[in-house]
Amino acid sequence: MISMRNILYILLYLSIVYASSFYPEHGKIINHTQVFFSWPPIPGTNEYELKIYSEENNQNVLTIYSESNSFIVEDGFSWGNSYVWNVCGVDDHSNQCLEENNFSINPIPEYHQYQLTTTMYDENSYQNGVNVLDFESLGYSLAIDKHGNIIWFADKYSFFNSAIISAELLDNGNLTGFSYGKGYEFTLDSDIVFETPDEFDVHHQISKSTNNTYFILDAEIEYYPCPTECDLQFSFFPVPWQGDRYIEINQLGEVVWEWNTFDEISTLEYNPLYAQNYNGVSDLDWTHSNSILYDENTESVYVSIRNLSRITSIDYSTKEINWNLGEPAYMESPDFNNEIGFSQQHSAQLTSTGNLIFFDNARFQDPELSRCLEIEFDNQNEPYILWEHVLPDSMFTGSRGECDRLENGNTLISAGRTGNVVEVNYNNETIWHLRAQYNNGNGISIYRTQRVSHIFPNSFSFTINNINGTYPLYEISENEDINLSIFNHGWTQKNYIYQVLEDENIILNGDITSTSNITDYNIDISNMTTVNGQVYTIKLCTQNNLENCQEISFELSSPSLIGDVNNDGEINIFDVVISVNYILVGEFNIDADINLDGDLNVQDIILLVSFIL
Repeated sequence: MISMRNILYILLYLSIVYASSFYPEHGKIINHTQVFFSWPPIPGTNEYELKIYSEENNQNVLTIYSESNSFIVEDGFSWGNSYVWNVCGVDDHSNQCLEENNFSINPIPEYHQYQLTTTMYDENSYQNGVNVLDFESLGYSLAIDKHGNIIWFADKYSFFNSAIISAELLDNGNLTGFSYGKGYEFTLDSDIVFETPDEFDVHHQISKSTNNTYFILDAEIEYYPCPTECDLQFSFFPVPWQGDRYIEINQLGEVVWEWNTFDEISTLEYNPLYAQNYNGVSDLDWTHSNSILYDENTESVYVSIRNLSRITSIDYSTKEINWNLGEPAYMESPDFNNEIGFSQQHSAQLTSTGNLIFFDNARFQDPELSRCLEIEFDNQNEPYILWEHVLPDSMFTGSRGECDRLENGNTLISAGRTGNVVEVNYNNETIWHLRAQYNNGNGISIYRTQRVSHIFPNSFSFTINNINGTYPLYEISENEDINLSIFNHGWTQKNYIYQVLEDENIILNGDITSTSNITDYNIDISNMTTVNGQVYTIKLCTQNNLENCQEISFELSSPSLIGDVNNDGEINIFDVVISVNYILVGEFNIDADINLDGDLNVQDIILLVSFIL
């Protein structure tokens, strides 16, 4: 059996990946004002100077100093502008600079015609980061900072029906979202990585697992008699009931797991309101699920079934129902004695402690006040409300809505159709309040909101510490191993796969686990058959995204002799003459630095002469 590790190596080899040496790539047009920069290493420098200029007037916009060959600029750029950037080594003796590159930032799209205001902001309590959300009624997803400034937007015209909503930024740097029947994984540049097959009718959510599979909600129609609450005219023949299939599909779009509400839930369990409202034109809206979550810790699938006012936990392996939590009147056999009393809820999730948290729309309740609920189960496995936050009546929303528990214990709440997003602490104090509205003052409908540190969770760069020479082709002494330093700028733990390539042939590979922002790793090439002067490439990719790669090319050279300044294989008077010339003109040569103090002076000449004698 082929191991998962070997499968990853094969996929990496088969992938047609262009691992750019510079990011943003030269001439790149982007849809975000947070920018990740990376560049080739400059041997001999311990610090880089990154300079960024406005292409329009050549004025310096930013100057940044970095110890690594990468940096994330979180603010300072403007929409609709073009920029030029270059990098120099600060303390290398040759003052080497890399080639200039440019990139452009698209203007904010025309469909962005609304107001974003923050009416509350507590700087000391705000969970640092940016907010990834969607404007459902405008059909696109975006990210904004704590002040309401847009820092990223999806190009909705790249997707079916010119819409992409319910976006979630993944650990691998891509996003998931759906477009009224289609589910996607896509990049920050709105390039589609995965699209659900036409046979599925995706609604409300698509989520990606750590096994690189996708969980989707798929609408399903079957015909059954209309319940007794239906109008008499519909009682003589079966009518279409709309239920759901909870489906897991792989990268090929193949179904690997499925749970059908028609197979597992009795049609005697229904909400009579939707039977009363059935008009024979549309389907009888039976389940109307709106979220799906697979939890690795409990190996369970959690779904929110809105029209039954029910949250269900399903054992993944057996497909048996662990429990149903919700309105007992719509259940033949309720599982719990405690009635929580929620209605038409959205987005069931788990906190880091394993508690259930969701948005209670409270539709058809008295009073209708939307709220966030955190549910814990006691020693007798009975649920109870551990925490709740009741929104003011001005934020009541009969549909949409989400509650996200943040790292600092605060909760980020999307108030659905009202256009309000608030962050509250555990004492129910408002920390941050965003208002998204049309120019006429009406709120914009929002599906979900996610708080992340920045929009580059999977960003990294690496250098080879024992290289010499200049970009694009470096040198490593043939008797040395490859000494890497990996710089992680993302907010996820990184697992990497590396390959050493000779032409296009893999001659060495392995994986690296990074547990800190800087990881040093040594690749032993002593058993590798090498040829002096042959060009080799080391490619490093993140394991969770094999298209997120960087590479460095080098050739092996015979080890140089300290003092052999002209590299003729001997140390003699000619090397002394050349070294003296270096000192006179103020240039540096590492082979002439006999005492390895980083400077050329008379002490090196004395040592060189003593070597010859």
